[in-house]
Amino acid sequence: MVTASQLTGATPVGGYSWRPPSPPHIHVPQAPEDRELVLPAYNGISCASEEREILKLVTQNHKVVAGVKEWKYEMRRSAQAIQPFLYLGPSSAARDLDFLRREGITLLLVIRNTMTAAVRLLSGEKVARELGIQSAAVDVAGNQELIAAFPRACKIINDHLIFRFREGMAKNTTNPEPGAIQGKVLVFCESGNERSAAVVAAYLMNMFGLDLVSAIQYVQSQRFCVAFDDGLKNLLLNYEELLKAQRCVSAATMTSQTTSVRNHAKPKRPREESSGDDMEMCLDDSDDERFANRGGFVPFQDNGAS
Repeated sequence: MVTASQLTGATPVGGYSWRPPSPPHIHVPQAPEDRELVLPAYNGISCASEEREILKLVTQNHKVVAGVKEWKYEMRRSAQAIQPFLYLGPSSAARDLDFLRREGITLLLVIRNTMTAAVRLLSGEKVARELGIQSAAVDVAGNQELIAAFPRACKIINDHLIFRFREGMAKNTTNPEPGAIQGKVLVFCESGNERSAAVVAAYLMNMFGLDLVSAIQYVQSQRFCVAFDDGLKNLLLNYEELLKAQRCVSAATMTSQTTSVRNHAKPKRPREESSGDDMEMCLDDSDDERFANRGGFVPFQDNGAS
């Protein structure tokens, strides 16, 4: 039998794989205990200026201490406050009327599968009507659709917080306290450990500019039983890159607008005066620096066959 190396005169350097390449494992270490995790200032990019100021007030000065103290197995059935205005838990917590009243939850946000939504097996509508609060849902056919659902879930949460803030301002016109009039959102799924946990982590990344590792550590410090598999981690990693790109575009747009305003404010010089100020442009097409330190990889080696 004639092999491929005999025909081509080359020998493969490595073995072949018959499956598609898988992304590398993303290791997220547990945050050291007793370490104070402080969220940076609000750094959202998709809100109007007035709404940004409201969200700064609602989300300011919140911090947690890493390392859940005395975590018990039974606690997975209840919800935990990731932030004073944002809770994460399972569907059982969304049915606990005493808990919802005690914590002052004002919005139930369910993250569910589209098939589950079609048969109405997981919803907060009935409880919300009974308590006189709001409910919303984000439906996805699978975890891969979550990356498109993250911005929608963030908008639902922010719109509710802004609405509750304005409502409180209208009722308390004399020096209202933002902490006393803000809404409280419970994000939940079946277990409270996967899809809803990913949405909460994405919200922290969107609002405060946290990276993937910091966001997961922050969520895990309050709800120890969350389970981020490699699929969810890679979704959040891709979302982090999208947020970085959006922030770069936003910063470039603001810089361009500022430059444009300054240029319009300056009087133009006469053409003959500015003609001598032209700068010489370097037109060197050399691209050697990009490849100077790049290591080489040869997929085949010549075995000397003629």
